[in-house]
Amino acid sequence: MLILDVGCGENKRGDLGMDIRKMPGVDVVASASNIPFRDGTFREALAFEVLEHLENPAEALREIKRILKTAGTLRSSVPNIYWCGRILRAVLGTKVEATHTLHEHINSWTICEIGHLLEHSQFKLVDYYYEDTGPSKRFKLLFGILRLNRIFKALTNHQLFFSAKRL
Repeated sequence: MLILDVGCGENKRGDLGMDIRKMPGVDVVASASNIPFRDGTFREALAFEVLEHLENPAEALREIKRILKTAGTLRSSVPNIYWCGRILRAVLGTKVEATHTLHEHINSWTICEIGHLLEHSQFKLVDYYYEDTGPSKRFKLLFGILRLNRIFKALTNHQLFFSAKRL
C-alpha cells in the first residue's frame, strides 16, 4: 500500500480509503486518531477536508506521521478562513445557510497556524496554495474577469491546500 486516503468519504483518491463510516470507496473503517496500520506503512497520506472536523487534529496528525515512511508526505486541505464569502457573511451579519453548518467544522486555521500545528506534530510544511473547488463558481468567474484571483489568492479561493513532510 502506497497512499492512504484518511477521511476519504465516497471519493477515495489513494490506494486505500479510510473513514469513520462504511460507504462506497471506504476500504477500512477507523478513526484518524487510531489508524490500524503498522508504523511506516505508507509513503503518502491524504487528508482532504478532514482536520477541521476533528476534536483533536494534532492527535490525528501524529497518527498519520506514525504510519508514514521516513520523509513521507502528507497532502491535505482545510477551508480557507480568509475566503471573502465567509468574511462578507460575517460583516453583513447574513444568516449562514444550513449547507454551511451541516459539515460540522469545529476547527479553522490560517496558514501560519497550520504551520505551527504541523510542526507540533513533527511535520514540516513544504508547500501551500489557495484554490476554489467548491460551489462558489460564480465568485470564481467574477474574480477571474476582474483578475482579483491573481492578486488576492487568499481572499478569492475557498480552500487552503498544503503538503508537509514527516520529520
